[in-house]
Amino acid sequence: MRDTVTTTGVSSGVRRVAVHGLSLALLLLALGLLRVSSQHWPLYPGTQTIPWWTLIPAYVATLRLTLDFEFRSEAFSVTLSQVPLAIGLFFVAPWLHLAARTVAGLVNCVLRRQPPVKAFYNVASGALEVAVASTIASLVLPAMTPGPRVWGTLLLAFAVTDVISSLTTALVLRLVGSGQDRRTFLSSLVSCLSASAVFGALGVIAVAALFTDLWTSVVIAATIAGLILAYRANRRLAAQQQQAVELHQFVQALGPIDLEDEASIPVLDRVRLLLLAEELELTLQRHGRHERHVVTGGPSGTVHQVNVGDASVARPQLMTGASLEDHMSAPLAGMHDLVGVLTVRQRLGTIRAFELRDLRLLETVAAELGGAIERGRLQRDLSRAATTDPLTQLPNLNESSRQLDALLRRHQVGLLIVAVAVDSFREVNDTLGHEVGDELLLEVTRRLCLAYPDALVGRIGGGRFLIAAASDSLGNDASMFGLDLRTKVEGGAQLGPVGTHIRLSVGCVRGPEHGDDAATLIRRAETAMYSARYSHGGPVVWEPAYEVEGQRRLAVVMALREALSSGAIGVAYQPKVGASDDSVTGVEALARWTHPALGAISPAEFIPLAEAAGLMGPLTSTVLRQSLTACKGWQRRAGRIGVAVNVSAHTLLDPLFVTEVAAILTSIDISPDLLTLELTEGIVVDDPELAVVRMSELRALGVKLSVDDFGTGYSSLTYLKGLPVDEVKIDKGFVDGIVHDAGDRAVVRAVVDIAHTLGLRVVAEGVEQEEQHALLAQLGVDEAQGYLHARPMAGLAMAQWLRRREQSPVL
Repeated sequence: MRDTVTTTGVSSGVRRVAVHGLSLALLLLALGLLRVSSQHWPLYPGTQTIPWWTLIPAYVATLRLTLDFEFRSEAFSVTLSQVPLAIGLFFVAPWLHLAARTVAGLVNCVLRRQPPVKAFYNVASGALEVAVASTIASLVLPAMTPGPRVWGTLLLAFAVTDVISSLTTALVLRLVGSGQDRRTFLSSLVSCLSASAVFGALGVIAVAALFTDLWTSVVIAATIAGLILAYRANRRLAAQQQQAVELHQFVQALGPIDLEDEASIPVLDRVRLLLLAEELELTLQRHGRHERHVVTGGPSGTVHQVNVGDASVARPQLMTGASLEDHMSAPLAGMHDLVGVLTVRQRLGTIRAFELRDLRLLETVAAELGGAIERGRLQRDLSRAATTDPLTQLPNLNESSRQLDALLRRHQVGLLIVAVAVDSFREVNDTLGHEVGDELLLEVTRRLCLAYPDALVGRIGGGRFLIAAASDSLGNDASMFGLDLRTKVEGGAQLGPVGTHIRLSVGCVRGPEHGDDAATLIRRAETAMYSARYSHGGPVVWEPAYEVEGQRRLAVVMALREALSSGAIGVAYQPKVGASDDSVTGVEALARWTHPALGAISPAEFIPLAEAAGLMGPLTSTVLRQSLTACKGWQRRAGRIGVAVNVSAHTLLDPLFVTEVAAILTSIDISPDLLTLELTEGIVVDDPELAVVRMSELRALGVKLSVDDFGTGYSSLTYLKGLPVDEVKIDKGFVDGIVHDAGDRAVVRAVVDIAHTLGLRVVAEGVEQEEQHALLAQLGVDEAQGYLHARPMAGLAMAQWLRRREQSPVL
């Protein structure tokens, strides 16, 4: 007789009802057949009966002492229930026989802690076996004289009961979703019938012995029991040896397991089969997140499910009970701590549940699996680090280049590629710290991905990003794409408690028009992006001329770094004189640089490059130190002649700048009121509150402040009221037309009136003609500066000029 396989999956209400319905039908059929067979009992009148209850321990013993035949996908167990079944047919009345079989079946279900649905089916199936065998015996055997024909008929009856049992079991498996394929069913049926024929013959021998001698039956029963125990011990030892071989082979072949890769599913399924389980579950914890990976076996193959939920790490435990699932768990051990929990449920296709030796195997597999998962995680982390920016989780430069090459091959219509620089990144990083700078980049990333969800968005370094998409989806106009990008991304941003403004420089290229490979397109997009920094952020579309300009700028920046470290940057000085009396009131320091190979490089070229490359801080420090040192030397010959130094917005907003100015003044030992810092009026546009704070700190040192190039920026005359400054410098553009342009004269007059009302001095730049000087003096300008009085000169020449001026006040 073939016992049932494990009915996993019956937790579904519909399936549970279907199995109960089938079990009830089998039980009713058994009762109907038994009414027929009871009319022809006893089979041979005069046969001595035995107490019906003696069949109960016989059935229980044969149901418990099974002979298991296990395969990878399923297993079945053959019992010796044919022996008490044969005895019952001849020596116990059918209804009492059924009662004994039912009681024994219930006892067996309780001992095995089978769930109700499975217990009901097993009891009904056992009842049907008794009824079918009794019906065949009652209809055929009474016409025969005891002998070989009777025993052959009895074996046939056993075979019929086994076929019916196999068919009903297959139907149950189909109902619960674990059906077998035809080939597997036929193969297992043949094996079952072969084994049943052998054990059915033992039942025939037992019946024949009872007909002749009771003690012979006892000896035969003891012999059969011994053979069964020996077989079970041998089978268990062979199974353990086979399991050890399979475990060794598994460990030898086990490499890193990446659970995010579908290739891990067959590995986990192999673990499931190695542990002879219907279902395997991995519950893992990483970075505060729980992952649940479930692998189940079924008729259509392996199913893989991934869920995220709460889980806890358990100690090794074997759990069985009157539930639908027998399962066991063990921790997954990593190199340093626990990785998670490995759980298996429902031992594959066998009537026995998990045992202690199964738990030991689970612990061994769990230890190896934990290490493999940890190695897989490390491998994936390394792979991700090679292709992904760790902060934004965007593709890095290498991965962006690879994906861009793939897009170029895929899209024949062309691509628009944009390189974006976050201009406010360095300012935020330097003034507010790297954490706020990182938050700024994350906010830019969020806006880019939200604005262009279908485009390639990558971080290619620092505060630089790459965006690429098919040109037909973006309108085919690179400039409009760049403007659209700035519109969607630029603007105010709240970074925690800090508010800032996102500003971008955008460079655009078209592929394959401007290049047929990613490296060329990215390089040219960045070249256009750097050009955009000098045109208020662009967008700038790449042109061949930018290639030469870009090479020149790169050479200048590299040379400038070297010049600042070697002290090759010089300073020229241009004097300022009183507009009314031509007395020397001060000098302005102007950076000058002559490179051995590049020649004289204009401040109009290298100062914007220094600002873009983050070199304005070192450049300003160099000019400050040189000009203050020269100024101290002038005091011994020319009296209190101060010096003015230009300061950029980035330098002023640097929180360390005030401290650096104080340190330079102290180291040179010069009075702070001899230093004037000239600031452009646009310096307070980006962050007016912080700019005023820095200016006030400088004023507190005793340093004077001047607004340079007034009238060319964003402000009105009332702009001066809120600034802690000492003087205003009128831009050369107004001075040039003052003689002939009434509008320029009106502007100068208004500036002078407002500045004097606020207690500020007024300096006019770019004075080159006597008529300009005279008119400026007439309008009330305090000081004049320009070629009319002196051109910029080196420090030594400036000292000589001051000495001659002292000796001869009017040149």
